[in-house]
Parts: sequence; C-alpha cells; structure tokens
Amino acid sequence: MTSEDIMEVALDLAHLAEIPRDSGIHVRSDSIKTVLATVDCDVSDLLMARAFKCDAVLTHHPEGAAGLHGWQVMRNQIEQMVECGVPIARAEAAIQRRMEQVELANHARNYLRVVQAAQLLKLGFLNIHVPCDLITRRLIAEKLAHFNDPNSRASVADVVAALQEFPEHRAAATTPQVRLGAPDRLAGRVAVAIGGYTNGGVEVLRAYFDAGVGTVLMMHFPDGDLREAREQKLPGNLVVTGHMASDSIGINFFLDELQRLGLSITRAGGIVVP
Repeated sequence: MTSEDIMEVALDLAHLAEIPRDSGIHVRSDSIKTVLATVDCDVSDLLMARAFKCDAVLTHHPEGAAGLHGWQVMRNQIEQMVECGVPIARAEAAIQRRMEQVELANHARNYLRVVQAAQLLKLGFLNIHVPCDLITRRLIAEKLAHFNDPNSRASVADVVAALQEFPEHRAAATTPQVRLGAPDRLAGRVAVAIGGYTNGGVEVLRAYFDAGVGTVLMMHFPDGDLREAREQKLPGNLVVTGHMASDSIGINFFLDELQRLGLSITRAGGIVVP
C-alpha cells in the first residue's frame, strides 16, 4: 500500500474529496506493510518505529506544513454551527477570535523537526487529523441522535452515559465531564462540536446556546474561556468528552479499516486501545 492509498482510505471514511490543510503526506512511500500509529509523534516515536522495523509512521495531530496551516480547517465549525441554526454571519464572527489565537500559536511552531527526522530515517510519515475527527463526530452524533427528539426529556447525565458506551471512553483514564451546567439538567438539543481542528472557545459556545442548543459536546475547552463562560452565566450545558478517548474513536475506526485491507498496525503514542 502507498502513503497515498492510506490517505485515500481516510478521506473516503470521512466523506472528504481532498486532503484538508491539517493533514498531509510528509514523507511518501510506495511500499507500506507495517505501520506505527500514534496520536502525537516526536522523534522518539520514529526511532521506536525503526526499532520495530515499521515501514511508516501514521500520526494524528498535525506535523510539518499541516501544523503550520492547519488552523484554516477551523472554518469547518462555521458549517457545524449553521447546521444547528446559527446564522452564517454570526457563525463566522464567533470563530474569528479562536482562529486568530490558534494561528498566532502555530506560527511559532518548530514545524519541520519531526518531518526532517522521518526523512533522515527514511520512514514513510503522514498525519491524518480532521478526517479521523469527522469520523468521531459522525459516530457520536449517530449514537446521540435520539436525544434531539423534540419530546426527549433526557438529562445531561444521560448524554454522558451514552458517551460511556464507546469502548474507548470505557477504557480511558479520563471520563466525560460536565464543565458548564449540571448533570441533572435537561439536555435539550445536542450539538457535537468536533471536527473543526480544535475547540471554538467561548464565542462559539455562546452562538450554539443562542441558537437554542441545550448541550454542546467538545473534546476539550480552554480554562480561560471556561471561566469567562461561567462568569457570563451562559445558559446551556458543556460536556467535555475527553481528548485522547474521543480522538481514539475515529482513529481506531480508521485503523481497523487499514487492518482489514491488509496492513499490520501497532497502536501507540496515546491511542486508547479498548
């Protein structure tokens, strides 16, 4: 299998037509049979892959140019907000603050360090980020779809319990946390705000609540924004699902498909393996 074949599998599973800016083939290979898969990757992971005689390293979080420019994928969050009833102009305004923060942080990254190490080690190297996140979003949204019945009287605790049905969440050391609102409150309409590079921050959260969403799910949420949301007494519920556990849902789904296609996969680097 080539590195392009691996990427194409991810795009197909995520229903994407092209490689998003936060993903990329950094060192291509024409003959990949064994892969070390990770959530994050540094040079030590590459050396481990070489010790295990792997042909390539497949990591999740952005590296190389994808780590520099991947923040542009945050525009996915505009579409997600619009799906939940947020006016498009409001959605675009809501994401701007967080996009600027992330772009500033990414601009200072040492974005070539790991890529250059992979080149020197002659290891295939690619990262696949938002496609796996979109798989996670789809699987969670499918499981929680019944909560969006207008007659549902489900609580936020019921939403958390449904998340815990995923094997990755049951196996993880972290558990989904209600960071805003309370477990005994009615969940109302549920939005899965995952698959937009990173969380959207307090302005995005406010936009969802203003559009009538009762409960928003995000993988993680900044401490400063959470304090601001509490100070402003935003009226809805925020469930932080857990970063590694939720990332692992989409990653494992993707890796299972690669194994079905004949690749040998070693899962490491933070992937929660049920």
